[in-house]
Amino acid sequence: MRTGRVLAVIAAGAGACLEACHKDATGLTPNDVAGHYAAATFTTIQAGATTNQLARGSLIDLTLVGDGGTTGRLFVRAAKPGTADFDASLAGTWTLAADTVTLTHTADTFLRDMPLRVAGARLEGDKTFSGVQIVVVLQKQ
Repeated sequence: MRTGRVLAVIAAGAGACLEACHKDATGLTPNDVAGHYAAATFTTIQAGATTNQLARGSLIDLTLVGDGGTTGRLFVRAAKPGTADFDASLAGTWTLAADTVTLTHTADTFLRDMPLRVAGARLEGDKTFSGVQIVVVLQKQ
């Protein structure tokens, strides 16, 4: 009987420790991160030249729903006249692992290949694709 009580106490303590240890990593839950975000920074850097994509008319509008769904739009103004703008739906899903958001959507965008780090009320990403560095900061609205 005594052994059973000791094992029960150890099991309860281990469960509490696992729960606390899981929360200690970042303390973030999907509900903490869910919300509507808009680009505060969206720049590209290629061969030392930095382009402010927001000033050119591009935009990132993203909503992370608490149940793991996403909606939104990525619009990138064409670099040259006579070429097509890039306009994509960000409808899909998202996951949170530690302090990193990963997006999954059908459209072939850099956002689905760029981990976004949670920093307070912002999502921050910085990744280089084929020699072009893309830096984004999405601010929670």
